[in-house]
Amino acid sequence: MKGLTIANGGDKSKRRKMDFYPTPPEATHALMKFLKLGPCLICEPACGDGAMAEVLKQYGHGIMASDLRQSGYGCGGVDFLLSDGDYDAIITNPPFNVSEEFIRHAIPQARVVAMILKSQYWHAKKRRKLFNEFPPAYVLPLTWRPDFGGGGSPTMEVTWTVWIEGEEDTRYRQLSKPLKV
Repeated sequence: MKGLTIANGGDKSKRRKMDFYPTPPEATHALMKFLKLGPCLICEPACGDGAMAEVLKQYGHGIMASDLRQSGYGCGGVDFLLSDGDYDAIITNPPFNVSEEFIRHAIPQARVVAMILKSQYWHAKKRRKLFNEFPPAYVLPLTWRPDFGGGGSPTMEVTWTVWIEGEEDTRYRQLSKPLKV
């Protein structure tokens, strides 16, 4: 019996355990150069091996890194969906299978929330309610395909979605790959 097919022709049975796909540094650099956040406390609740958190530190931010997995980075064994905090920002690459739950849980905890999602994320009819309830301030597609560690030629297009407290008029801006990271 063949495995279930997921977006971009992937095989669901071959997904990595707990949806662990480390975010390439250039994707986080592109977001940070766009946001231009002053030093603040950022929560990275799906930190995995710390790839994103380490980039965020380079911009002078304090980082609260955690993950459901015990990866040796940040605070392991923490279920973001069962924890609460008060942060300036929450920036993460959420596990795709609970991305909507991550969005709903993050927005009340920070004035800025940014999540990297598949480019077609907002195209699904079932996400219209989420978009209408919590309109993002920005949808920021990357103009390149980052390599999330799959080897070979990257095939997945992604976008940052950013919510900023008090901003509900969604703007669309493209992010170019940083020349130097």
